[in-house]
Amino acid sequence: MQQVRMVLIGFGGMGRKYAAMLRDKEVEGMVLAGVCCRNAPGQQLLREEYPGVAIYRDVEDPLAHAGDFDAALIVTPHTSHVQIARRMVAAGKHILLDKPAGVYARDVRALVDQARTAGVSFGMMFNTRANAAFGKARELLQAGAVGTPVRAVWVCNTWFRTPAYHQSSPWRSSWLGERGGLLINQSQHYLDIWQWLLGAPDGVYADLSFGRYAPITVDDAVDMQLYYDSGLHGTYISSTGENPGVNRLEIWGEKGRLCVEDTARLFLDENEMTTTEYAAVNREIYGKLAHHSREIPVQANPEVYQTILQNFCDHLRRGVPLIADGEDGLRTVELTNAAYVSAWQERKVRLPVDPAVYEELLQKRMEEEQGLVQG
Repeated sequence: MQQVRMVLIGFGGMGRKYAAMLRDKEVEGMVLAGVCCRNAPGQQLLREEYPGVAIYRDVEDPLAHAGDFDAALIVTPHTSHVQIARRMVAAGKHILLDKPAGVYARDVRALVDQARTAGVSFGMMFNTRANAAFGKARELLQAGAVGTPVRAVWVCNTWFRTPAYHQSSPWRSSWLGERGGLLINQSQHYLDIWQWLLGAPDGVYADLSFGRYAPITVDDAVDMQLYYDSGLHGTYISSTGENPGVNRLEIWGEKGRLCVEDTARLFLDENEMTTTEYAAVNREIYGKLAHHSREIPVQANPEVYQTILQNFCDHLRRGVPLIADGEDGLRTVELTNAAYVSAWQERKVRLPVDPAVYEELLQKRMEEEQGLVQG
């Protein structure tokens, strides 16, 4: 196709940013064909600032004009992602979803399968993958810079939120509205990056705190252990109630350590010999293995969202591989589902978890919350 005609489903905070990017021609080969916006003020803004762009009042409108667009960027509340995406796929439209892909892994898997059968592309707006530090870290890991990873630790508690944030919308920070808290909201990009760098874990034990820092029923702190059959052991720590926060990912292998700090700086510590070699030749020596430390220069990418949009456009026009696809979105939802089950059942679980177990346990939390609301 000569150009990708994109329809934007949702015109909230992020939706307006994406609309402006396309209007201002920040993505070569992609045009904004229409915007689905249900509220009158948003529609008025579109009429004033987006002349020539079709305005749709609900999802039925663009589907009734399916010949006017090629793809849909879905930026609605995530509980509606799968439902809207499946309708678009049924109409033969390519889809790009904001995070998370959905709530239930079973539903996301059905969407992935439907898109594959229909022959349409399914991309994820995992813009953190366009961050240069993480991209370079992945290159170094694949090149064996630290050898086989044996331990990884990510501490990220830079998402401090006051009670005002949690109360800013009726759906926010609730089982009924979001179907979760920190894990399904703020942590989605980093759970994706974790698996992008290290692969999907085989087991998880999650210790979650619910309403520890704010009067909410959902998770606002997480201490999670990630287990791999290969022997890799990971720890992921996060919260929305601590300040000042830190964002630091460290990965160890027998050759050394890789560190990404504040998503912007990359450090590599290289051992003079592997830990296995050192132990073999120094059986009677107690001491530290010498290593050399250096910062790996990376060029910051201030246009991570544009990068994903451009990649999606180039994929549709020229067959360029997607930076993040539906399978990546599915893996992150599977890990999130498993972490919740682990926390609720207070045990280590294998991935993927039985979807029926997750759905039953989540339904129980929603019913309990509904009782509190009605009470």
